[in-house]
Amino acid sequence: MVSVFLSLIDSESDKEKFTELYNTYKDLLYWIALRKTNSVEDSEECVQETFFYVAKHFEKISDVKSKRTKGYLSAIVTGFAIDIYNNSKKANTVSLDDEDSADIQYYEDFEKTELLTAFDNVLDEESKIYFYLKYIYKYKSSEIAQIYKVKDSYVRKKLQYAKEKLRKHLEERK
Repeated sequence: MVSVFLSLIDSESDKEKFTELYNTYKDLLYWIALRKTNSVEDSEECVQETFFYVAKHFEKISDVKSKRTKGYLSAIVTGFAIDIYNNSKKANTVSLDDEDSADIQYYEDFEKTELLTAFDNVLDEESKIYFYLKYIYKYKSSEIAQIYKVKDSYVRKKLQYAKEKLRKHLEERK
């Protein structure tokens, strides 16, 4: 399967780097997707979509083994998993109780426990992902919209609502 993705990459050094990326993260991404979709077939599709997307945008990967790369891939596979899960109509919401180790690493960047608790308890999974990509990984809302195949205005509204929810929650706790 990796040969299909390699055909999207030009240089030999990038092909080797992509192969290393694939071998390093395929199991983690599968596990994340499986936790979100509860389906082996859907999980495999999510992982394939993730690597296909990464192969097309491989210039965004600098260090294969960095936390940033791990978080980036985890966010992408989570987005695909949420899309597939929602489209399958198995349930109306994605469980927020299923935390995985990649999600926990994202939280390490927040300095205040109070903000972490608010972030975890108040925001839905989709808002968390958009928030991470926008404010931690410095993506533009238009790039996030392109990744998740939604309108830019939808991403901006989700981010606006997420900030407002966090603000209200933190004000209530004072």
